[in-house]
Amino acid sequence: MSTPKSITLSEDPKGIVIAWDDGHSAIYPFSFLRKACPCAVCKGERLPFDPDPLALPVYKPLPPNMTAAKDMFKIGRYAIGFKWGAGHDTGIYSFDYLRKMCPCSECAG
Repeated sequence: MSTPKSITLSEDPKGIVIAWDDGHSAIYPFSFLRKACPCAVCKGERLPFDPDPLALPVYKPLPPNMTAAKDMFKIGRYAIGFKWGAGHDTGIYSFDYLRKMCPCSECAG
């Protein structure tokens, strides 16, 4: 399991910096994290009777104030979550998920 040594805020770009226990460190911009929300609604796992997905705000381009994190909270010992500007807060970002999707050039390349 991936474990962060620390999670701090980044101002430019706005987001978080995670220093991992393996010595790696990376910036995760809030816009990147919001687009990568792992919740069922954002991943398209809706029931057949759910409303038209294109009518849901998550499927439309969101203005920057709605992709800004208003709060970050710990979920057990394995994840963090965010309350986004649009009020969305159901995504559980496990530490393993965050480590695997590291956006740095070293990991993405």
